[in-house]
Amino acid sequence: MKFPRRSGILLHVTSLPSPYGIGDLGESAYRFVDFLEASGQRLWQVLPLGPTGHENSPYSSPSAIAGNLLMISPGELAREGMITRTYLSSLREMSPDRVDYLRIINLKKEMVVSARKNFIFAAGPKEKKEFENFCAQNSVWLDEFACFMALKNLFHQLPWYSWPGPIAFRHPRALREYRDRLSVEIATVKFQQFLFFRQWGRLRKYAHQKGVKIIGDIPIFVNQDSADVWANRNIFLLDDKGWRTALSGVPPSREGVSQIWDMPLYNWEVMRADGYRWWKARFAALLREVDIIRVDHFSGFYALWHIKVGAKTSAEGEWIRSPGADLFREVESDLGALPIIAEALEPAIKNEVNALLRELGYPGIRVLQHGFHGGRRNPHLPVNYPKDSVAYPGTHDDNPILGWYRSRPRKIKKRVRNYLDIAGGRSVNWQIIRAMEESRADTVLIQLQDVLGLGSESRMNTPGTNSGQWEWRYDRGMLTERMAARLLELTRESSR
Repeated sequence: MKFPRRSGILLHVTSLPSPYGIGDLGESAYRFVDFLEASGQRLWQVLPLGPTGHENSPYSSPSAIAGNLLMISPGELAREGMITRTYLSSLREMSPDRVDYLRIINLKKEMVVSARKNFIFAAGPKEKKEFENFCAQNSVWLDEFACFMALKNLFHQLPWYSWPGPIAFRHPRALREYRDRLSVEIATVKFQQFLFFRQWGRLRKYAHQKGVKIIGDIPIFVNQDSADVWANRNIFLLDDKGWRTALSGVPPSREGVSQIWDMPLYNWEVMRADGYRWWKARFAALLREVDIIRVDHFSGFYALWHIKVGAKTSAEGEWIRSPGADLFREVESDLGALPIIAEALEPAIKNEVNALLRELGYPGIRVLQHGFHGGRRNPHLPVNYPKDSVAYPGTHDDNPILGWYRSRPRKIKKRVRNYLDIAGGRSVNWQIIRAMEESRADTVLIQLQDVLGLGSESRMNTPGTNSGQWEWRYDRGMLTERMAARLLELTRESSR
């Protein structure tokens, strides 16, 4: 699918400046959409909207489809009369600039329990019917997810493969008994999802009214401890005890960083036999939430790095072929042409993956921070961007531009200044934004941190690091009319 020439901002919802401990789908999200409109930005890349898993990462989720409880806006619930001002007061005690996940998770769970009680007693027939319709329309994934989360609570958050055998391995009698026993808890999880998707739907409608399209992520994996794996063990590479028979990850990076992930690999043979049913459901669900899909680790659809069990580093692995175009052709046969952006940056198989992208017609991404190694032909330098590409100064896994620039060796800093034709480094972020906007790439996406001129302290995620991730938030006073005007002028000059 071809995209028009335009630009946008990359910002996870949790980074918004809500007064309630974490960015949410309330008033600040609407004000951010207003900023996008005022600055001429037509895209908002929100990253995954699902529940977070290991180290707060939305890329390691207990569900491929569910929405994030933490993004539900307390302010919106209070406005609708579902919670009291008491809950708002307790949430206002949270830090305004970093997310304290341990505290906010418990507070949000309590909030939803209270909201559901008020909904049961006070909601009118129309609202109750809306909830019933939501549960019926989403039953394919919602029933399993709600049961899974209720069981997680019952078993003190232990992974499903540590539960009693009959329910861990889904014996029909055990499923019936636990569903009856946990009916209230299951209904609460369903209500939680109803609240999330209702708030998200309203926000997305507002964005469309302002001329803003939403880019969402489809992570290539789900967590091993997830509703998807518990309910569909046969489509993953697991033994009869639920343990992985191979580990996922990527080969060590150029800097020697080794990544072994907690997510299971796929049994592509079984998936192919049922027409990729699970993938079709994932894409269909996400297309009901967003306008464009960024496929995370797209290279994995050409080949996945299989690491042997017990390996100490990710070097102990091999590439195993994935279905490639066959999977996407099957999905498109059901859903039509897919509006996909492909994050395909694995250097070891880049030629093969680029060939797959050309075959499917999906634009790949370019990242300026990768452009200052090697010569002038580096594909990540703006001068080399093809028209059919999506360009970033850096992604959520990278240091914001000023943090990146300040940490570069002297010779790289010199190359950056020479390339941008600037004398010093004070306005490097805006010079790089200008270079990106003026490039041939149809789509340009800028981290909000780069527009704000922030450094390493605002980094969202550092791959291979186990603490302090996904916590950054901006202050509401940082987005000014002057900043919007500057970005709008640059956007218009670049014909975006």
